[in-house]
Amino acid sequence: MADQHKKLHIAVFPWLAFGHIIPFFELAKLIAQKGHKISFISTPRNIKRLPKLPPNLQPLVELIELPLPHVQNLPQNAESTMDIPQHIIPYLKKAFDSLQE
Repeated sequence: MADQHKKLHIAVFPWLAFGHIIPFFELAKLIAQKGHKISFISTPRNIKRLPKLPPNLQPLVELIELPLPHVQNLPQNAESTMDIPQHIIPYLKKAFDSLQE
C-alpha cells in the first residue's frame, strides 16, 4: 500500500507538431493533478505557444526549453510543423533527431 503514495517524475517530449504537443500537454496536466512532477520538453518557441498552466499545477509542471539544432534547409524559427510547408518536414525531423545528442 505504501507504493500507492509514491510520486513519479515524468519527462514528456512530444514530436514538434501541435497535434502532438497539445494532447501531450493535456496529458501532462492530468498526471500533474495526481501529484506527479512533469518535465515538459519542447523548443523555446513551442513552449511559449502553450496555453498558460493553471496556478495549482505550476509547481508540478516544469516547462523545459530545448533549442533546436540548426539544420540546412530548415528555415530559422521553424520549430513545429505549423511553421513550415509539408515538403520541409524531413528537415524538421532531422533537427528533432539531432536533439538526441
